Amino acid sequence: MKTWRKGNLHTHSTNSDGDMPPEHVAGWYEEHGYDWLCISDHNHLTILKDVEAGSQKWPLLVPGEEVTVNNSGSAGNVPVHINGYGVERFVEPFASASITETMQENVKRIVQAGGMASINHPNYKWALTVDHLLEVDGYRFIEVFNGHPATNSFGGGGSPGTEAIWDTLLSAGKTVWGLAVDDAHHYTGEFERGRSNPGRGWVQVRTERLDTQSVLQAIDEGDFYSSNGVTIGDLAVSAKGVHMDIERENDATSPAQYTTLFHGRDGVVLESVDGLSAGYVPKPSDTYVRATVHSSTGAMAWTQPVFMDGRG
Repeated sequence: MKTWRKGNLHTHSTNSDGDMPPEHVAGWYEEHGYDWLCISDHNHLTILKDVEAGSQKWPLLVPGEEVTVNNSGSAGNVPVHINGYGVERFVEPFASASITETMQENVKRIVQAGGMASINHPNYKWALTVDHLLEVDGYRFIEVFNGHPATNSFGGGGSPGTEAIWDTLLSAGKTVWGLAVDDAHHYTGEFERGRSNPGRGWVQVRTERLDTQSVLQAIDEGDFYSSNGVTIGDLAVSAKGVHMDIERENDATSPAQYTTLFHGRDGVVLESVDGLSAGYVPKPSDTYVRATVHSSTGAMAWTQPVFMDGRG
């Protein structure tokens, strides 16, 4: 039987620019109820050696690397950060004067190393535009929410948020899944809004077994939802309809209220449903359907799109 298994796909240790060694990072996620974790250090493939011996100190560790380039070209110093999930070897970063060429080559190298590529925080330093992402092929994911305080997930000043960028990609025919991640660097000192602390964004994959192959297969197939605080219980997604039950956050004095927005082509809201149960039956004119759950606390969750033409 498949069950939800909580994990984080983007975090850092002292092997790049985190403030604690990987053993501490993995320990934090174990202590806070995560089933699996990807430590995605910049240009470093972090491996903890005794994982295969069945250590219970840490969650299941999924291999990953944040292939990182500060692209120096006509646009200036542009950060291009692409995570590789399930890579079988270290991926040497590539840089050129062209942002799209840099992105495309690094996606290619991740895939050649046996991994799946994710475009990280496109609004970090307002580096990557929708046009850049439309020109690049082969990546499987985009970060729709990133918990680092400098990543501008919700856009601003006329620049679209990452959820709107995601809808543009989906509407253009790209099959891309949306991730929520921590991008954590700070495990010591204060846990506050202005620091990149853990526990802010995660994904819940649906698998029968807790092993690397099952987790990677689930995220590759889009059998997961992303969250920064909302928990979904039952979730059924198919071309015949989308239905979910939401688990209310535990606050007896001021119980949270929920609204689920079902989005279609160009991000248009197809239907808005209040309450702990929400569903939508696609119409013949729909090309894809996905849902965003909004809590009165400010927390959100995102389901993956279902495509009416059978893509996925």
